[in-house]
Amino acid sequence: MAIYELSRRKFLIVAGSLAIASLAGGNVLAFKKAIEKERERSKYKWAMFVDATKCTECVKSIGLDKKPPCVIACDRENNVPEFSDKLRDPQWIKIIGLKSELSGEVIYFPLMCQHCEHPACAEVCLSKATFVRPDGIVLIDYHRCIGCRYCIVACPFGARSFNWYPPEEGLKEISPLVQTRGHGIVEKCTFCVERIDREVQRAEKEGRKPKPIPACVEACPNNALVFGNILDPDSDVYKMVVKYKPIRLRAELGTNPSVYYRL
Repeated sequence: MAIYELSRRKFLIVAGSLAIASLAGGNVLAFKKAIEKERERSKYKWAMFVDATKCTECVKSIGLDKKPPCVIACDRENNVPEFSDKLRDPQWIKIIGLKSELSGEVIYFPLMCQHCEHPACAEVCLSKATFVRPDGIVLIDYHRCIGCRYCIVACPFGARSFNWYPPEEGLKEISPLVQTRGHGIVEKCTFCVERIDREVQRAEKEGRKPKPIPACVEACPNNALVFGNILDPDSDVYKMVVKYKPIRLRAELGTNPSVYYRL
């Protein structure tokens, strides 16, 4: 597994200021007002909270040369292939190392598709293969993707991968529950959308609130990942965001990511 370790200075140059996205002080009230406004338009808006302090413990405990449980579960669940050529190896979750120039301490956290409300990838997509669902999930219609890779260039987070090789050549087993992709197109994290849709359908039939659990969240041994409906004040992800006032990567760009980080 590749670990992308950056100094703080370089990280800020590449990824932009992290502190801008914090919910400190009065911004919590603004966050709650934004949630109320969003609730008027959609019943669900799925989001993820990441506790990087717990992620760091996990990565250090298993070693930098091994994939953490969240990545292994994601690969298995979503038919993400693995090739020896790491420059052309599709990765739905990348582990980022952020190094302090003062203490030398490194904080590790997972970087996946941020499922932005206003995704740059969708804006540049020539074939309209990338789109945003009403529940906030950004998806790719693999049949429409022409492999131009404009979306890869446009994504501020480097969260997309191009399939240079037929994915089945890098898979030991194939899950029948998730759509497979062909080579020559782009793929990325979907928040395990198949799991979400199954749980929503089941919950609505049973008259309860859906609580979908993506594979990475389910596999996390330290409960570092929390997923849920950010529009629901009773959801764990809403409570975590209000409690810890996390940041969102490159929030200054106005894409409004759905992944919140506690660094």
